[in-house]
Amino acid sequence: MNEPLELSQSEEPLAGLTAKLLPPEPDAPAASPSAVAPSWLRLAYAVEFLIALIAILNLWSEVGGQGHLDIMPWYIKLACIVGLAWCCVRFTAGIVEQNKIWTRRTIAWLAGILLFGIAMGGITYYYHLHEEPDDDDGDSSAASIHAATPGVFFDDACTGKNNGFPIRFVERSSGCLGG
Repeated sequence: MNEPLELSQSEEPLAGLTAKLLPPEPDAPAASPSAVAPSWLRLAYAVEFLIALIAILNLWSEVGGQGHLDIMPWYIKLACIVGLAWCCVRFTAGIVEQNKIWTRRTIAWLAGILLFGIAMGGITYYYHLHEEPDDDDGDSSAASIHAATPGVFFDDACTGKNNGFPIRFVERSSGCLGG
């Protein structure tokens, strides 16, 4: 029952058959992605870095508030944005250059991404707490209107009385409403 199957000598493995049918390619590169075209990968990483810079800056200004970014020194913003973009590109490179996604290298770069994100949130919160309040010297109180005699705002067109207002309205020739 547990006897192995024996193949006859005329049956060959699929790889040997394929090698016989197809002619070999001269100077065929290895199957790893980094050996296929390293110049294209470098170009792709450079483009990813530039896109990551723009995306991180836009996301930080939307989530953290542009007002908080405006009061931060430029070198803090530059260091955080470039550091996070670099970690994102290296995380992508770690995924592309290995057969498995979760390796020690990719986990380390993901930890770097998370650390930069937490640091950026903490810096934004610090500047939120230490921003100077807006002090306007102008009148910030709301204006209110009070009518001395409620319901009477204009001249009575029918009687021609002014009702205490200095502005006099001209009577219409069509007559009074309701009378």
